[in-house]
Amino acid sequence: MEQIKVLLADDKEIFREGLARLLDEQEQIEVVSLCSNGKQAIDKAKETEPDVVLMDSHISDCDSKKATRQINESSPKVKVAMLTDSKYEQTLFSAMDAGATGYLVKDMKVVDLIKSIDLIAKGEVVVSPPLARKLVDKVASKKAKETEVKDNLSERETEILKLLAKGATNKEIAERLFIAENTTKVHLKNILGKSQLRNRQQAAAYAVQEGLVTEVRDAGEKID
Repeated sequence: MEQIKVLLADDKEIFREGLARLLDEQEQIEVVSLCSNGKQAIDKAKETEPDVVLMDSHISDCDSKKATRQINESSPKVKVAMLTDSKYEQTLFSAMDAGATGYLVKDMKVVDLIKSIDLIAKGEVVVSPPLARKLVDKVASKKAKETEVKDNLSERETEILKLLAKGATNKEIAERLFIAENTTKVHLKNILGKSQLRNRQQAAAYAVQEGLVTEVRDAGEKID
């Protein structure tokens, strides 16, 4: 059986050493490094190339969210899982946003921890219950909101959003739709308000994401 290489990062020595001994007892797991802070975890992940990093969600020196992002950037094959005492959903969403593929509570059963490590190493996303349900609800809510935004746009606003995503300026949009440039600006303001986006770049990205356009215009290319 091929061993799963695990890097353990936690600033609490007793917990770190105790968990390391427990994992070392498992035939399929090899603990390749122990780290006491986020910066060490980033450096050791590059050096040891573990399959899975188990990191405390409140680790010191370099916060876990930043450390997770840097590990993903420098060691993209390494999977990062958060170990946490927190069962608050916001902490979970923050971890997932940073690129973590696991969110494991520290009081879980040993057999469940080993199974979770195996699944994470295989590329699965593992979240300890009951937060798994909250994550599913969050994703479903986001999808429903995106659909609601698209449905709330008027036909004219949808036309403008499509042209915007193709790289059209306000003047080009106005000329194409035979409306005043100031009217274009008003429509754009309404689009941003309905979609809760901050600028035209985000609006263009949203249009592509929702399939309103399939490609964007290169600089200097004319609008079809």
